[in-house]
Amino acid sequence: MKTIINTVFCKDNEFYRKFFSIAIPTAIQSFIASVVNMIDNIMVGRLGDASIAAVGLSNQYYFVLHLILFAITSGAAVFFSQYWGSKNLTNIKKIMGLCLGFTFITSLVFFVAAFFLPEKIISIFSEDPQVIELGGSYLVIVCFSFIIMPFSITFGTASRNTGNIRLPLTANIIGIILNAILNFVLIFGMLGFPRMGIPGAALATVIARLVEATILISTIYIKKHITAGSLKEFFYIPTSLIKKFIKTSSGVIAKDVVWVVGVTAYMAIYARIGTEAVAAINIVDTIRRLMFVFFHGVASACLIMVGNQIGAKSYDTAYLYAKRFLSITFLCSLIICILTISFRFLFLMPYDISQDARMAAYNILFIVGIILILDVFNMVCIIGVLRSGGDVNFCLFLDITCVWLIGMPMALLGAFVLKLPLEGVYLMVVFQEVFKFALCYKRFVSRKWINDLVNV
Repeated sequence: MKTIINTVFCKDNEFYRKFFSIAIPTAIQSFIASVVNMIDNIMVGRLGDASIAAVGLSNQYYFVLHLILFAITSGAAVFFSQYWGSKNLTNIKKIMGLCLGFTFITSLVFFVAAFFLPEKIISIFSEDPQVIELGGSYLVIVCFSFIIMPFSITFGTASRNTGNIRLPLTANIIGIILNAILNFVLIFGMLGFPRMGIPGAALATVIARLVEATILISTIYIKKHITAGSLKEFFYIPTSLIKKFIKTSSGVIAKDVVWVVGVTAYMAIYARIGTEAVAAINIVDTIRRLMFVFFHGVASACLIMVGNQIGAKSYDTAYLYAKRFLSITFLCSLIICILTISFRFLFLMPYDISQDARMAAYNILFIVGIILILDVFNMVCIIGVLRSGGDVNFCLFLDITCVWLIGMPMALLGAFVLKLPLEGVYLMVVFQEVFKFALCYKRFVSRKWINDLVNV
């Protein structure tokens, strides 16, 4: 513990200046998104267990798409940060072009499936006819936001990794707040609008995403930021760079696909326990995202700052920075762990749900608080440290091992063999974080994750 404290409380003003300039805006963005998401969750929750379960399962499909797009842009972010560290602006735009192409094709596939087969998709997760009908009515509208996402996520990621953090933050905050306001107006029929219920929540999301993307991209081109490329700059790409991008990003994409399919399978297992179980898990996930906001900022700062040092060939400094980030994560997670366990009843007070769903959520929040220290360490280590060095194959190995060889058998055993309540199944699933922590820490101290991708 003394070593960790000394690592964190060091006199390195340059490190902390950069850290706070990246981590705090990202954390604020995540915090606002999580708070508004919680408000949205509460508003939908006023419609009952079936409604919150339906939106939760629909958002699971959205979550799969978002994670795949995040994986593609995370692969790109490794190049953005390292090319920015080596001041190679030309290749930053070419990586943006590759990122736009891959994310748009992926989003289009998800859009077509959701538009034509919305209820079929929801039925994968739930057998409740009411949940399937409500979820389908939400998904068939919200899927129009899918074709907007590639542009906002690509330009936003490129901007953050090239020093323009404030713009994507501002655009995202405007979109999030607009989403909350429109949810209130359209779900409950305020200001003269008809009461739309769940379809109103979906329409609010589409409008907010469109506004966010418009603000972000138009500002980039008006102010001529370095990410404001022409079609030729984006898509005239050397074959060698395409191969390098695919070699690195394919591992990141495979890793996140393996993870998100596993998490989606967990949700399908929870849904078989009952509609109340889905409602409880959806609420817990919303609250959990609120706990993670600071650590998303830490992970983003870590990816950028450590990646910059690797791109500048300062490998010892990269390792030192990574160690410092993980130490900050550990100390802060201790505090949030205590707060989560102590005040979890307050998080559940606004929800108008059944007593069974409320008690399950209350018990699971205790488990979330206990495992939080390992959970956030693993997240920052994987997203911030290992990805900054392009160590994608090890990240893939981690998720195949922990999600599928440990977590999935545990989930199936708990739900269908031992027939445990939701809390018991959830506890068995998150036990994988113990193994993941051991593997992440061993990999970190080995320094094998440090790979210079742009100077070879």
